[in-house]
Amino acid sequence: MSKTAKVLWTSGWDSTFRVIDLYKKGATIQPIYVFDDNRASSQKELETITLLTTLIEGRYKNSGGKLLDLKVIKRKDIPKNAILKLAYKVLKSKHHIGRQYYWLALLATKYKALELSINNNDLFNFFLIGKTITIEEDVLGKNWKINPKKTDFFTRQIFENMKFPLIHLTKVEMKEIAEKEEFIDIMNQTWFCHDSTTKPCGKCNPCKQHIKDNMAYRLD
Repeated sequence: MSKTAKVLWTSGWDSTFRVIDLYKKGATIQPIYVFDDNRASSQKELETITLLTTLIEGRYKNSGGKLLDLKVIKRKDIPKNAILKLAYKVLKSKHHIGRQYYWLALLATKYKALELSINNNDLFNFFLIGKTITIEEDVLGKNWKINPKKTDFFTRQIFENMKFPLIHLTKVEMKEIAEKEEFIDIMNQTWFCHDSTTKPCGKCNPCKQHIKDNMAYRLD
C-alpha cells in the first residue's frame, strides 16, 4: 500500500496534527492547500504552512518522513461538476453542511483518498463513526472512510473520495497527545482565524469552533 498521504493542509490545528503524526511515522506527505481569494487569511495561512514545515522537518529530521512541495490550488480554478452540485444541495437541505464540502468533493475527484482532518467534535449528524469503515494502512496508520452500505447516494457522492484520519479524536485530545509527545510548541504556531492575520478575531466560524471545543486559549 502506498506510503504517500494526500493531506488537505489548512495551517490549522487538526490538519497540522495529522501532518506531524504522519511525518513522525516516516510517511511521505503530499500537502494540498486551497487558496481562496475571498478569505482575508489566505496569505497568512500559506506563510504559516511554510513556518510549520520548517519546524516539523527540523524537529523530526531523523524520522524518515518527507513533506513534498505544497500543491496550491486556487478555489476558483477547481472544475465544476453538476452531479456533485446537486448532491451538495440535497445534503444542505437536510443537514448543516458548509459550502466548502462541495468544492472539497470536486478536489477529491482529482486527488483520490484526500485526507480531510475532521475531528470528533466536527462530525455531522448524518456522518457518524458508525457509518464509516476502519482501515489500517501500514505506515499511515488507522484511517476511516465512509461505508457505502450505510450511507445514502448523495453522501457517497460528496465524501466517497475522502478519508478521515482524525474522527476518533477531539482537539483537546490532540492537545494532550501533543503535550505528552512534546510538539505542543509547534501546534501553537498553527493559524485558524479567517478574518484576521494578526490576532484571532474570536468572531469567525473557526474562532467560534475553537471556543466551543474548549480551545479558547488559542485566541489569547
